[in-house]
Amino acid sequence: MGRRWIFGLLLALCFSTSVQAQGVPSGAEARFVSQDLKALSLYFEGMAILEEGQKGKPFKLFEKAKTRIEKRLNSGQLNSGDVAVLFNIARVMGNSEEMLRLGRFRLFIGGEFVDEELISVCAQTAYSQGDLESAIVFLKAGDRFLPPSMERSVAVSNLYANMGEADSALANMARLFKYPEYEIDAGIRYSMLLNDFGLDNEAYIALELLMERFPDALGLQLARAKFLQGRERQEEANAAFEAIYRNPDFSEEAIAQDFGTILDELQGAELPLDHSAWQALLRLSALACEVRPESALLARVRGDVLVFHGDKREAIAVYEHSLTLENGPLWEVYENISVTRHELGDLEGYLATALAANEAFPDHERAPLLFGTALDMNGQPDQAIIIFQIGLKRSQSQHQGNSPLAPEYYFRLGTAFFHAGDLENMSASLDRLLLFFPDHTQAKNNYAYYLANFGVRLDEALTMVDAALKDQPENANYWDTKAVVLMNQGKWGKASGAMAECLQFGGARNAASCLHAAEIFYHLDRKEDMETYLTKAIENGASEEEVAIIRRQLLQSDLQESAR
Repeated sequence: MGRRWIFGLLLALCFSTSVQAQGVPSGAEARFVSQDLKALSLYFEGMAILEEGQKGKPFKLFEKAKTRIEKRLNSGQLNSGDVAVLFNIARVMGNSEEMLRLGRFRLFIGGEFVDEELISVCAQTAYSQGDLESAIVFLKAGDRFLPPSMERSVAVSNLYANMGEADSALANMARLFKYPEYEIDAGIRYSMLLNDFGLDNEAYIALELLMERFPDALGLQLARAKFLQGRERQEEANAAFEAIYRNPDFSEEAIAQDFGTILDELQGAELPLDHSAWQALLRLSALACEVRPESALLARVRGDVLVFHGDKREAIAVYEHSLTLENGPLWEVYENISVTRHELGDLEGYLATALAANEAFPDHERAPLLFGTALDMNGQPDQAIIIFQIGLKRSQSQHQGNSPLAPEYYFRLGTAFFHAGDLENMSASLDRLLLFFPDHTQAKNNYAYYLANFGVRLDEALTMVDAALKDQPENANYWDTKAVVLMNQGKWGKASGAMAECLQFGGARNAASCLHAAEIFYHLDRKEDMETYLTKAIENGASEEEVAIIRRQLLQSDLQESAR
């Protein structure tokens, strides 16, 4: 009776909707009842309308549901589903304080009132408010009411570590040692925590003791090898990794997945390419390929590592080698080689790879796009147009007139028609694209650039590039397009302003933008700046012959104006 009365008092204190009007609630004896299905229906109806984009009505429905449930709770009628509905309404409305209040109430009652979602959401909410202690309280409550969880224990240990409480962090992880299914992972994390706290020797001893108990655990072997590598014990680390890679129980898929995780971490950390972590990944990917030379998968992973490290020529060689191995020929590898050759400026190699891909995968739906683009980039737009048109027709037929690749085909056709000097068909292709995809920002920019180069519909071009810049205001290419449009309108001052934005956002590293800047500076009688950007154009890949031609054209126009 006493506990039930306390429940009732707590309910009244927590859920009285008008405490001042009612005075101090006396509380009622708590009793567990079935869920209020009407309130549940109101909640689901509100959620359905909210998902449709309506704003007002859903919240009125939520308020009705809340009123019904709070009235029941104030009278001592308890149901876990009712409280869960209140919690979800608070969550939808972004009421963090209400979520935490309801969360604590559910913890007080326990049992079916507590679930994994409650623990996770309340812990994250408390953490987002900077209340680490409350986050720990919720996570540790999960251990009382729910089965043990590695995720919760890791989260608690990390929170303690952030608070500088090393003993608590270690103790929390150690409590999982008694569960056989978690013992290895918990032991590894315990060792890593010791290492994080500067206890390197203790961490090494913990790993070695764990290795004695579980010598065949591959995850543990990998953790030990990485630990040795981090301590710059390179010979021991190499021996450990080689043993892992030679172990047939450690699949090439698992090795590749581990490399993928490391690669993602390195990219996320934005470490310099000469960092020891990059060098270690390069060594390990090479070692894996050496130990398992028959693996096309590991060769592809090695190629990915080299690409992201910037060793693109070596990456191409590795990718091409992977194509010769069993299960090696993949469309994605051909695409990777093509993209990498394009980035290196090897357009002939790009075309050769696209042709090989087309021959290896003649029925692949992207084969015409790859081959046609390569032809267009190699100065063969007429042939590219034919390939694109055949590919589009085939794709539309396969998808019953609704090809998901149609936008890309129209985009590529617009570019090829521009290179072929066909204004009418260029416009028709991009008009078709923008009719069905009016928010295609890149198409708007390119369309504007093409019109500027044809010297027609310049006001329309300016409108399109401004729309593109509204979506991506820091895109250097789009500012370059705007500068070109203004140049063709003879508005050199405004063109200079647009070019300044282009250069600010990275255009100074683009040869074409530097050439446009040089032309603008020439017309503004800033000859030194003109020469500076002609030089930059060469540094960014423009040929000296091309720059010399542009300089001669500018100077000749100067002489012609003087003659007038």
